Amino acid sequence: MTNRLTYISGLILILITSLSCEKVIEVDLSGSNEAIVIEATMTNNKLPFTVLVSKTSPYFGTKTKNPVSGAKVSIRAEKGKTKSFEEISPGIYQLKGTIASAGFWYIADVEYDGITYSARSFMNEVVPISDLSFSYFDGFGFFDSGYKVNTYVRDPASKENYYRLKYFVNGESIDDGGEITLYSDQLFNGKDIGLGQRSTVFQETDTLTVELQSIDKATYNYFLTLENISGTAIQQSASPANPISNFNNGALGYFSAYTFDRKTVIVSDYLKK
Repeated sequence: MTNRLTYISGLILILITSLSCEKVIEVDLSGSNEAIVIEATMTNNKLPFTVLVSKTSPYFGTKTKNPVSGAKVSIRAEKGKTKSFEEISPGIYQLKGTIASAGFWYIADVEYDGITYSARSFMNEVVPISDLSFSYFDGFGFFDSGYKVNTYVRDPASKENYYRLKYFVNGESIDDGGEITLYSDQLFNGKDIGLGQRSTVFQETDTLTVELQSIDKATYNYFLTLENISGTAIQQSASPANPISNFNNGALGYFSAYTFDRKTVIVSDYLKK
């Protein structure tokens, strides 16, 4: 006990001495670099295409993001005309009134502070949801009881396919326990398959929307490495380990041109079928 009190007293003395000291402590930040973060998406519906541009803080590789205003943001099909985005609020850029078609490469360009950051993404054809099924999970420990959903698809055999599943309850996006639900068809190419989710369960009264995104390989690799690096804290950082980005010139983030199919059900109604 005496040793512990001595240790605590010593800490208090050090703290008081530090607070009363007028000398500025210089910290070497040479190993910490500020980085541009770009999150760009375009899809096959009529909603505006959105690009988010921000900067990470250079201090100690923290995950704080600061909106970047005044960037020039544009997008184009590989052999098409360039279309420019409008900044609707700090760091948020949108392009309205444009619909993308599957089967093409798209290029996103973000010019800021004399540097142009570019990325390419291929928009695959829509893979429809063929059906859903639910199974009851009893729950244990920290895991709630409820229904888990399987999303059935008929995977095209003609090419490699990559999928991301997203879930919405009563119109609100949920993050599946901080995990990203990704699939590659490497083990089920050309087959009918049920794709499950991980942590989240749903209740009978929920109105559930399942969104199946058909993404390209670069987007799949980005989210796969993001999940591996970040765990449940899905955030960007200027740390030595960052997700694989398809943007050049050192930018973090990703550009994803994807198609999707959605199915909305009330869980209780679906269970009665």
